[in-house]
Amino acid sequence: MTTVSDPAAAGGWLAEARPALRAAVRIGPGLQKGTAVVHLIGDRDTQAFLRVGPREAFLMSQLDGRRTLADISAEYAGRFGKRLGEAHWQQLLGLLHSHALIDPAAPEQLDAVREKTAVARRAAGRSPLLWRRPLPGAAELVVPLARRIGWLLHPLAAVPLTLLGTAVAVFVLLEWSTLWSAVTESPSRWTAGLVGFTVGWLVIAGHEFFHGIACVRYGGRPTEIGVMWRFPMIAPYCKVDDVVTFPRPGQRVVTSFAGVYVNLIALIPFAAFWWWGPQTGWWHGLAGALLLFGVVSAVANLIPVLKLDGYHMLEHATSTSNLQGESFRFAGAFLRRGPAGIAGYPRRARVIYSAYAVLATAILGPALVLLVRSWYSSLADLWSPAVAVAVLVAEAVAVCGLLRWAVVWKRRATEAA
Repeated sequence: MTTVSDPAAAGGWLAEARPALRAAVRIGPGLQKGTAVVHLIGDRDTQAFLRVGPREAFLMSQLDGRRTLADISAEYAGRFGKRLGEAHWQQLLGLLHSHALIDPAAPEQLDAVREKTAVARRAAGRSPLLWRRPLPGAAELVVPLARRIGWLLHPLAAVPLTLLGTAVAVFVLLEWSTLWSAVTESPSRWTAGLVGFTVGWLVIAGHEFFHGIACVRYGGRPTEIGVMWRFPMIAPYCKVDDVVTFPRPGQRVVTSFAGVYVNLIALIPFAAFWWWGPQTGWWHGLAGALLLFGVVSAVANLIPVLKLDGYHMLEHATSTSNLQGESFRFAGAFLRRGPAGIAGYPRRARVIYSAYAVLATAILGPALVLLVRSWYSSLADLWSPAVAVAVLVAEAVAVCGLLRWAVVWKRRATEAA
């Protein structure tokens, strides 16, 4: 980094220039990513994002159109112990101009950034295991919806409804066998299950819209709403990229929780249907199916290793970026080199990554053992133990090959983009 004793001597323009970021630009909070802290800069006009370090984020936060670059250099020197030179300012301002972040920006430049961002987003949303199809106009519906039903996210409404929905979920877990019997003993259990699944899928659509409504509540906008293929299921999705620029962790956590909140609210009328509706027959079976599917959906979304709402809530609560990947990278470094492999991590990062690695192992380990054991028992009963082992080995090889192919495919697609 170039340093000088007097920034005005390095170039008189430093004492005159008062650049400002465009009003749509938001500087996100510091997020731990591996050994470093990063800030995500979001442009709500173009939906583009830029990742920078703490020093660049500090400088950008000072570009308000009132202070000169020389004034900002003095503040920077007081905070970081170095005074910026002309070359560094030219480099930073050139970067910001190239992303159309400095006011004013030419309309054609903003259009170019939008197009480039859209192309990159389409490439990132496609792989053999992941595929997204945005629905035209769906994201635009969120703003008027937020004005009409956004009050449901106010604490006076959200807290009691969340508690009531949680109480229903606990009831369902305690009465699981009774509810399951109502479904299986229904005169037409397949139609009850199918209708229950369809209603549950519509609840998931509401779940995704509420992510967008929460995002609007805190000043952001959803970028996409559509249908997603994530192996092995198809479901609605909502991208709320602006969440990474919200200043308070609570705002980010609530935005991620808003979907599960809808799942919990939906359980309330389902429970009323179960308790006060027909106590036998097809309708009783449908009520049981709705409650079972609703609780499974809510609980699955909260499992912090599936990269669903619970994972993102944990990520936002700890102010981290790529928590899962960085935790596994941290664990791998420790296993390969011991304490020396993680010496470069700050104490806070070591605590967070260690805790997540232990949590993920505690969840995935027993789940994998249970899955393999159950599948082995089924195959052994159907054929023989030797055939069961051979099938399990073949499946493991196939899954590993598929995952490796998906990783290579995604890397090549990213490089091509």
